[in-house]
Amino acid sequence: MRNRTYENHHIYEAEMAEDFLREFGYDKTKLELVQKCILNHRGSKVMEKQSPEEICVADADSMSHFDAVPSLFYLAYVQRKLGIDDGIDFVKNKLNRSYQKLSERGKEIYKDKYEQVISLLV
Repeated sequence: MRNRTYENHHIYEAEMAEDFLREFGYDKTKLELVQKCILNHRGSKVMEKQSPEEICVADADSMSHFDAVPSLFYLAYVQRKLGIDDGIDFVKNKLNRSYQKLSERGKEIYKDKYEQVISLLV
């Protein structure tokens, strides 16, 4: 089992999923699909998403940032102890990256919310 850190959480989670699903006799093909979804969901690691499931999970991960903006401010100001301007920049950059990583369909769905949230941070 790999070291558990933020940088490799997706690898650890894919290993956990494999162990869990094998224990319940999960179909190998479906197990591999679940692992690909987990491995390719990260916005900070650009990986080609080939299946609709991978796209869905990656989009959901990015979209969740727009539905949890207060938690991004908590991360910026409490956990990372950033100043006011640096915290705003951190959140704005995170949201910009998240939006850019969305599929074209995801961008269509979240365009209004993205523009509204970013307009508050300018």
